[in-house]
Amino acid sequence: MKRSLRIPSAVVALGLAAALTAAGPTTSAAPAPAAAAKPVPTDFALFASGFGSRASGGQVPVGSGDATAYSVIGCTNRAGVARGNFVEDTALPGLGTLSGIRTRLWTAKKGRVVSSYATQRVAEVVIAQGGLGSLTLEGVRSQARAFHDGRRYRTETRSSVARIVFTPAAGDPQVLDLPAPGDPVVIPGLATIRIGSGVTKRLANGVQATTDGIDISVLPTATRTTIAHARAKIQGGANFGTFRGFSAGIRATGLDEAVKVGRTPLAILPCPGTKGKQLGNSTARVGIPDVLSARTLSTRQMGRQTQRRATAYEQGTVGRVVAADGAVILNGVVGRANVTRVGDRLIRNAKGSRIGNLVVNGEAQEFPESGVIEIPGVLKIQRGVVRRIKNGLAVVGARLTLLDGSGAVIDLGVAELQIRR
Repeated sequence: MKRSLRIPSAVVALGLAAALTAAGPTTSAAPAPAAAAKPVPTDFALFASGFGSRASGGQVPVGSGDATAYSVIGCTNRAGVARGNFVEDTALPGLGTLSGIRTRLWTAKKGRVVSSYATQRVAEVVIAQGGLGSLTLEGVRSQARAFHDGRRYRTETRSSVARIVFTPAAGDPQVLDLPAPGDPVVIPGLATIRIGSGVTKRLANGVQATTDGIDISVLPTATRTTIAHARAKIQGGANFGTFRGFSAGIRATGLDEAVKVGRTPLAILPCPGTKGKQLGNSTARVGIPDVLSARTLSTRQMGRQTQRRATAYEQGTVGRVVAADGAVILNGVVGRANVTRVGDRLIRNAKGSRIGNLVVNGEAQEFPESGVIEIPGVLKIQRGVVRRIKNGLAVVGARLTLLDGSGAVIDLGVAELQIRR
């Protein structure tokens, strides 16, 4: 149920001009909160993330929708890890200004209880300001906790706003009624404000908790802004370590802004692995105008672990690629990264990576010892680009570099994998 907030009529007349023309963020780096003790291993994969604000839709300019004070604990099985971020103040187009944005994340173990925490605090949110006064939300907070209590998975979430204040240009500030969760407040002609409510998501052998402090929709600009977002996750099965990996059929960088090709199709390896089950994605076709056409793209991945070892692979495949107006054809491009860790020993290789065949101007080509074939003024083709990375391996089945002066790079059969203790 929506209800209209009883506020002085002057608020309705407040323009958003100041918010729409405000300057960009002023940031001040802050150290991560100190861990209470030396990190200790657990049998759980732990994740936490948070940000102060993120805008979307309406009149949000390109680049203005990025999350502020973003921080993440991506994937760890250790309790006692801590991260944080702080932004002193920032201006959000279509909304107003925020100040005192602080993100704190940590993992903890107490007795048999293992937890992942994410907390967010925003000191002040100004959603309208002008010659008639200002409307301010003070003390926005949120917290998400995902944990195992020794018997089962559980979550806790909290969201709160200390107060909403209307300050006229002349006169004393007026404290307004706070919205209740699930009961949004409508400020006529200006905005809809919702107090965040926690969401629990059951995962395979785990649980995730997510909450927001507040959600603001600015009516004149059709802009939605999430304030004080917190997310925490815990999953079992990480009794040896954690996995970090992905695979894709294709990815491209350096292309014209109008042509964007991310990692497609993308498969991300779950932090604790897949329990030996093979997972993957596929797509029939990806085209890059005036450059190439790729067909039958797929990914495969697997990760399993015991108390003493962990092993995994990532594989990206492209069935057929036609480039340079049909002058270049590649069939059966595969990039595969294989990693096994036994204790502190890491075994890694790119076995299974290959190019089925390459045809240039109707003739089959054999790669020279260098693994590079160049078609002057058109493109360079590199076979099996393999790079050792910390705790793992990164592999590209075939890399195409355009020689038209753009420097664009197109990777086919992409696989990257790490196993961490």
